[in-house]
Amino acid sequence: MGNSHNRLEKLIHHFSKTYKKAERLLIPDPETYKNLFMKETTRVKNFLNVRSFEIRKERNFELLIHQHQSLIGFWLDELYEATAKKSAKYPKWAVEFITAELEGLLMFMHKRYEFFFNLDEKVPEISLKHIRESLKESVLKLRIQLVKECGNEALATLALMPLKVLINSESKKKITYRHLFYSKRIEKALSEFSSEKFTGNGCTDKPMIQLMVLMNYNNPETCHFLINRIYHQLEMAESIAEKADRLRFFLKEFNQFKEKPHLAFKPFSASLKEQMVEWISEEIIYYTQKGPFAGNTETEDKAVKNEDKLQLALSVEVLAMFVRAAKDNKIILNKHNRDVFKYISKHISTKHTETLSVNSLVRKSYMTTDRTKKITIDFLHDLIKTIHQYEE
Repeated sequence: MGNSHNRLEKLIHHFSKTYKKAERLLIPDPETYKNLFMKETTRVKNFLNVRSFEIRKERNFELLIHQHQSLIGFWLDELYEATAKKSAKYPKWAVEFITAELEGLLMFMHKRYEFFFNLDEKVPEISLKHIRESLKESVLKLRIQLVKECGNEALATLALMPLKVLINSESKKKITYRHLFYSKRIEKALSEFSSEKFTGNGCTDKPMIQLMVLMNYNNPETCHFLINRIYHQLEMAESIAEKADRLRFFLKEFNQFKEKPHLAFKPFSASLKEQMVEWISEEIIYYTQKGPFAGNTETEDKAVKNEDKLQLALSVEVLAMFVRAAKDNKIILNKHNRDVFKYISKHISTKHTETLSVNSLVRKSYMTTDRTKKITIDFLHDLIKTIHQYEE
């Protein structure tokens, strides 16, 4: 197998200025080059097919697939850098052919050995370049259709966010195959959605929200939008009982929404449906327990003087995330998030906020961003370092 890799590498570097002349292959014309290249990629496929029959060594085969992914990704990145910096004399046909063959090899591995394919591997830049170019025009058309369909520009922007993350050429964020395949499913779902016509009784957002729950848009921006939308509805209610009734209606709706398993905008995070059901449930408990005294939280919050509160050098966002993580890991044993945040709002102040709002803390705990997560993790790392320094 190593010989096939070596021959492929020589073929890929055939046009490179820096490649040793002694190691160059004598290739008289493009057709001969293409035939040699395809012969080697076929050998790789055959090798993997043979190794796949060794079912008792699944872990070894998984590592083999991951190694092939990394190596092919490395070759594609090298090709991208060489052509971008013009450090090699690659003809246009050669770049297109090599890219197509190596991408085809990767897609063969994904289709044939999906269970072993590393979805968290970075998509090569040269592949992303072609994907972005093809998506840009598609996203512009989709945006026009979605705004026309649901009548809400903010919602249309949210719906297109996975695709915009992918096509944002300025972003240095690592794009994985997991996000790539997720985005392709989103593009297909949005295209199908925009070609259908929905009618409703003054609830034009609902079909799009159903789609976002189905496709699991579990990113902070979507949670933020939905929570604010519910808050807006609650503000129009005249009584606590009416607020609770409206929340029960929303809870029923979200519980009835379907979601596709193993699909997520943010891998390893709770689904959009889970987050919304949990948040609405907490709100219902709050309004049910408070009854007619629900509006008196402001006077209760002032029961403890600011100078008597525990003062933390954290932002409200980091505090909210830290508390939510502590509760999810059963460090805090109180049953309801709102009860925890109610206590915190009474007895804690942050560096920039003396009086904390319960609603703000609850909301921010569900609106996690990568920046807030990084700051919180760094804060925890500092704690761990300090603990290590303590003497026995």
